[in-house]
Amino acid sequence: MTPWILLALLAFAQCLALGLLLMPWARGQGPRLGLMDRPAAARKIHHKPTPLSGGLAIFPAFWAALWVNVLVAVLIIPALWFLPEPVRVLAGNVVLRLDMLAGVFAGCAIIFVLGLLDDRYDLPPLLRLGVQVAATFPVLAAGVSFQVVDVWWVAWPLTVFWLVLLTNSLNFLDNMNGLTSGVTIIVCLVMAIIALLFREWYMLLIFAMLAGAVLAFWFHNFPRASVFLGDNGSTHLGFLLGSLAILTTYYEEGDPSRLPVLIPLLVLGVPLFDTLSVLWIRWKARRPLMVGDTNHLSHRLVALGMSRTEAVLFIYLATLVVGLAAIPLRILDWRHGMLQTALIVLIFLLLHWLERVSYRTRRS
Repeated sequence: MTPWILLALLAFAQCLALGLLLMPWARGQGPRLGLMDRPAAARKIHHKPTPLSGGLAIFPAFWAALWVNVLVAVLIIPALWFLPEPVRVLAGNVVLRLDMLAGVFAGCAIIFVLGLLDDRYDLPPLLRLGVQVAATFPVLAAGVSFQVVDVWWVAWPLTVFWLVLLTNSLNFLDNMNGLTSGVTIIVCLVMAIIALLFREWYMLLIFAMLAGAVLAFWFHNFPRASVFLGDNGSTHLGFLLGSLAILTTYYEEGDPSRLPVLIPLLVLGVPLFDTLSVLWIRWKARRPLMVGDTNHLSHRLVALGMSRTEAVLFIYLATLVVGLAAIPLRILDWRHGMLQTALIVLIFLLLHWLERVSYRTRRS
């Protein structure tokens, strides 16, 4: 296991270094490309124009490093006799994953370009939704879909719904400095732990790389922001996390129960909770579902008396607690797994309770 931990740390450091090198350039592209967030709307909480170009560093930092590492794995590592044999064998077998990686890359590229255009031209919601659905087609064509069911006409719509939901959830969550990037890093950490414990070596390295690329942005965004993710960054992260969550194996024959299939839903539960709760609030108030407001979980926590930084840190902690609590589902039988799942559901009920108190506080 030690060689894999070292490789994961190396992959993390690669993307962190590349992201730190690219971030000043990406920040400078904001004004040049017209990717600027100007605090005109009432829901804006910053006071000066800020570049929406953080994704311009994250996208190449992650994907360039990934494809370079794939080439190294296929062409060089198998010939390095001094490396452990399992590492050389696994590196040579990367070619078996190329179709899936290419499909995810194509989908992410579509989402990234869509986000850039939306940041520049403020595209209509239905157009964004249609392109997001279209971006799932390369992923499906590459064979990336939920394997919970064996029939494609159930698995494919479920996959499309999941990817579009995660794409918008990470975008919705991006309403305070460091929130989406910090949650993404924590999710990557939890998923890397899952991959390490259950010997998903490819996914361990990929999640480590993504964490490094996003951390490079986080340094420039929290607690004070010199650059924002923009839709190009947040939607790309949502689509990518959704795709990687599908690629990770959670259940195998012989496991005590099938409850591990809930792990990605639970690990990403906090951004999903934020999205579903804010959509519910907008629907009840008969407001447009896709028009931003200040009813997100972070805003509700601020209404309870937290500072913005405290609200962000609270959501970090909630994401980590829920994510870590989901890991044991892989080894628990049905009875104990149901108890563990109930514990996680109770955490969300506590968050909902806070939400209700916040809502009453804001109305009084």
